[in-house]
Amino acid sequence: MTHKTTQPFTACMAELALPDGAEVPDWVHLVPTAKGDVMTVDGRGPYRIEDAEALIAASFAEDDRLQIDENHAQDLAAPSGGASPARGWISAMEVRADGIWGKVEWNSAGRSLVADRAYRAMSPVILHDKAKKIVRILRASLVNRPNFRGLATLNQETDEMFDLKKLAKALNLAEDATEDQIFAAVEKLTGAETAIQSSIAEIGTALGVEGSDAKAIVAAAKIAKAGNADVTALQSELATVKGELDTLKKAGSRARSEAFIDGALKEGRAGVRQSNREDLIALHMEQPATVEKMIGEMPKLDSTRTTVVPPAPKDGEVALNAEQAMSAKLIGVDPEAYAKTLAAERKQETL
Repeated sequence: MTHKTTQPFTACMAELALPDGAEVPDWVHLVPTAKGDVMTVDGRGPYRIEDAEALIAASFAEDDRLQIDENHAQDLAAPSGGASPARGWISAMEVRADGIWGKVEWNSAGRSLVADRAYRAMSPVILHDKAKKIVRILRASLVNRPNFRGLATLNQETDEMFDLKKLAKALNLAEDATEDQIFAAVEKLTGAETAIQSSIAEIGTALGVEGSDAKAIVAAAKIAKAGNADVTALQSELATVKGELDTLKKAGSRARSEAFIDGALKEGRAGVRQSNREDLIALHMEQPATVEKMIGEMPKLDSTRTTVVPPAPKDGEVALNAEQAMSAKLIGVDPEAYAKTLAAERKQETL
């Protein structure tokens, strides 16, 4: 029985003939190979195992026990409201030379059915992608009609239902959007660097959702779509805030510089005049420590604001007045070297 919908697919794969007699096995054979193709009698497939350990890990990613029912009741009867009681639970799997085996915790009803030989085979429900690679074992069932070559022979295939219309709507696409259009929209939202494969599970991965839960994937798509506008608005808001912060910082820096230079003016510091106030403020905003040290070393003028006269030169030496000393520091010249230069210039003038 096949229902054509979309990828990924689930398939009910009967594989293991149960033992004769009243013996009830603790381990059942779920997949007939650990790597390679799995062939079927009716020609479906072949299905393929690429990494058995990864397959086992994926199978238990969402639940630590996998249901065993009868005749695939969970997949065939339950959707229509029918009963699908568990007859046991697969609690572990292991890779062996002949495939993947599952450890079963039978309940009394399941143990009785197997002991009474009511069923002769175990059929797992597998999840596979479009290329027929098996990606998960979802559950298993007691059956009587196997179909795998060499082990069993039942293969009832149903497609995993997934409402692509809801996903298309969440992405602001038409309800009849194709899978390629939906995948392209998801890739655009997530900025994926690699092509998104034809798999609902991989769409979920691209959106940061583990597994293939339809509701979770649709919800993630809605968040991603809304998030684009939110991110743009947030970026604009941050740019505005940064501009305002820069303005405040600059205003605060100027206020501190103005306070210092105006204080130096009131103290009568040599070299600090109303005429060079703006230049000194600008310099202080760039190099506050340097300017404060330099002005702090300048002498204070007397109450008449008369420039302090330096001592008389000795033997042709030139002593810098306060303004000259300050100028030397501003241009980064050693005061003694500057004095020597002035002395040389004065001597040259007298020749």
